[in-house]
Amino acid sequence: MTESMAPKRSGYGRYVRTFYVHALIIMARRQRAILAGALALFPVVIPLAMAVVSDSKFAENGSQVLVRMTEMLYLKAIAPLLALFFACMLIGEEVETQTMPYLLSRPAPRSAMVLGKFLAFVMVSSCILVPSLCLTYAACTLLGNLAFDASGLKLLAHYIGVLIAALGGYGAFCMMLGALTKRPMIVGIALIFGWQRLALYSPGLVDFFTIEKYINILLPKLATERAKPVVQAALAEFHKKELLIALPQAIFALIVIYVLMLGLTTLVLRVREYTAARAVGN
Repeated sequence: MTESMAPKRSGYGRYVRTFYVHALIIMARRQRAILAGALALFPVVIPLAMAVVSDSKFAENGSQVLVRMTEMLYLKAIAPLLALFFACMLIGEEVETQTMPYLLSRPAPRSAMVLGKFLAFVMVSSCILVPSLCLTYAACTLLGNLAFDASGLKLLAHYIGVLIAALGGYGAFCMMLGALTKRPMIVGIALIFGWQRLALYSPGLVDFFTIEKYINILLPKLATERAKPVVQAALAEFHKKELLIALPQAIFALIVIYVLMLGLTTLVLRVREYTAARAVGN
């Protein structure tokens, strides 16, 4: 039985690798990759400018600048934008260019196509954001209270891990939107930057249905106290009571999100009609 199962496993891995390489080449050739790379370099300029214009006596704390930029800019803005930029089109672009019937006609499991494209997104987006975060770290060392020592590099490695986890979560979600909706970027912007923001600040358990809640649990424990979110504007009379969860639970929840979103994407590819005649595929 073991020998009979070996060809199937190797065959599935070959399909995943084929779709991964194909998606990797397509994403790297797109002009949006250049634009995303330029966008990712923007945070590097901020600590450099602060180091130039700030008097050394009143210089910003490099460690605090790194924490604020990573948690507020990279994780809450750039990572979701990259997911909207790339992951929404992993399936949606194949539908728009009418190449999806051809892909589905190949004798390959559709889950292999979903997994291969998802891994390609994580690789490309990580290659864009991780070097940018490293350059931002180097720029923040010019501000003081941050150096290329063991504690600083450990903090950087921790943030890199959290950043990749965020890219995976938002990427899987946006990939599902690309397969399910005709305007995935519009829907994604409304849900990620609209509904998720409201859910995080709303009383109750609504924030458990957001990705950012579990990403925040993964953040390193720092000596500097993070600002506690409180409900503002129309919800000013309510105070957000946070229900904390442990790190293992957050990791498990993110894994469930990955599996659920990729599974829903595969299910949509199985049941959705892309041509008048039903495409053949596993």
